[in-house]
Amino acid sequence: MKEEQTKILAKDLEDCLGIPNIIARILVNRGFLTPHEAEVFLFPKIEDLSDPFLLPDCEKGIRVLIDTMKNKRHICLYGDYDADGITSCALMVNFLNKLNVKASIYIPERKEGYGLNMEAIKKLKKDKVDLIICLDCGSANMEEIKFGLEMGIKTIIIDHHEVPDALPPAEAVINPKRRDSLFPTRDLAACGVTFFFLWALRRVIHKEGLSDGNINLKNELDLVTIGTLGDMVPLIKDNRILTKMGMEIMKKRPKQWLKAFYKENLLPRSELNEFSLNFIVIPRINAAGRVSMPEESLDFLVTEKESESIRLLKTLQEANNLRQRIGEKILKECKEEIMAQGLDKKNTIVLFNRDWHIGVIGIVAQKLAELYKKPSLVITEVDGICKGSARGIEEIDLFEIMSSLSHIFIRFGGHRLACGFSLKKEDIPLLKERFEYTTGNIILKRQEVYFDTHADFDELDGDFASHLEVMSPFGIGNPRPFLMITPHEVTLMNSNRVKITDKSFRQWYGYINNTVNLPEKIKEGQNLIVQPIIKEEMGNKFINLNVKAVL
Repeated sequence: MKEEQTKILAKDLEDCLGIPNIIARILVNRGFLTPHEAEVFLFPKIEDLSDPFLLPDCEKGIRVLIDTMKNKRHICLYGDYDADGITSCALMVNFLNKLNVKASIYIPERKEGYGLNMEAIKKLKKDKVDLIICLDCGSANMEEIKFGLEMGIKTIIIDHHEVPDALPPAEAVINPKRRDSLFPTRDLAACGVTFFFLWALRRVIHKEGLSDGNINLKNELDLVTIGTLGDMVPLIKDNRILTKMGMEIMKKRPKQWLKAFYKENLLPRSELNEFSLNFIVIPRINAAGRVSMPEESLDFLVTEKESESIRLLKTLQEANNLRQRIGEKILKECKEEIMAQGLDKKNTIVLFNRDWHIGVIGIVAQKLAELYKKPSLVITEVDGICKGSARGIEEIDLFEIMSSLSHIFIRFGGHRLACGFSLKKEDIPLLKERFEYTTGNIILKRQEVYFDTHADFDELDGDFASHLEVMSPFGIGNPRPFLMITPHEVTLMNSNRVKITDKSFRQWYGYINNTVNLPEKIKEGQNLIVQPIIKEEMGNKFINLNVKAVL
């Protein structure tokens, strides 16, 4: 878009919405070209959410579930062991409890692998389960769902993973990634799909007089926020509305699980934001599923008893400490292997060690992908089968690459940025070779340095700071704004801190990444790309400028 056109559109947003011009420029450059589009983004309302009945098989799933409840049949919630799967289960548990429907829970341990498995279905048959509701799994479980049907067990799938060409024979496959889906947001997390399904279900049961209407799903948006951030889906469209409103609910009406974080001094009330959720809350929710029992995280999120929530949080804290120790050891070994094999010069990273913990390799793969900016596969061995976690980078579609190599795997599934898989040990060299070759053919050229707008230091005032917070929560699809600034001087201090002096000789502080090369002396007119961070000390807010690039 031409600069003059950007100025005209930004001025329109500024005048209509009463926002700073710099915020308006950022919005225009991100594709919000009209006051209505910008207003929906900045100030979303529940009415802006998409129609849940646009989800494929939504009505079919509702009818099956209602019939099962009316006939008092045995329902089992079968979840995944990560934050998205756990919060999906928590949403369903809370909703069914309001209807006085008690469902059993099955969350497989990591060693069982992702998704439905035959042994679990045999166990559920012995427990006389009539209906399995798969939450954050099931889309790729063709054989398992067939087996369940043969055993007399029906299945509803509520999922967001990529869907194979042939759908499994479930009663309903509720997944926005289906080719025939009309739902506007393809990249919902599973907890988002679950929320929309329950929203539609609430409408139907209220209309049919099966409930007194005393079910406030808005109060459950804290769970949707945790799962959505935890699964790193793009924070746009419905995902943004859900997480934005979820953050507001948490601040106004914290549930017992969040009060426990406050009471244990793990999270200050004033610092409840996407950063603290990503780095304090979600790792602890994930920890039980990685190195302990995932049901502990579910129990923690749904309990209303203070003593129970404190006890469970301490258990999750212990699990997280163990996960950190194991993860640091594996990461150190991976770095040593990368240097020994020269993988830092390749397009991809593929590493195997039979002794690595199955519950931690996903985190390690994520850290490798972030550190080396390469798609990374970390593989271990469980009961004679090699199981791995794959993590991608923004520039490529990891699931597409893994799909092209599906003949190598025993099983695999996932989405654009993350996949899980299993294979024979003797096929690891072939996977390594083909993954490197396939990725090398589509790897993109170094990205050009991106920024949202050029900023004058005078624009970085209190009004800008307050409106920057309105743009949150930040994450994939809605990154914290990148600003181009022209400083007078930049000084590197201790511990990667920087002092930026503007042309009026005001001083600004921030941090610089190890990957950014800061010259000893900034030339006249040299530009920096920075991300503004709002900090608060002693009740005062101020802007830090974290340096992302030197131009």
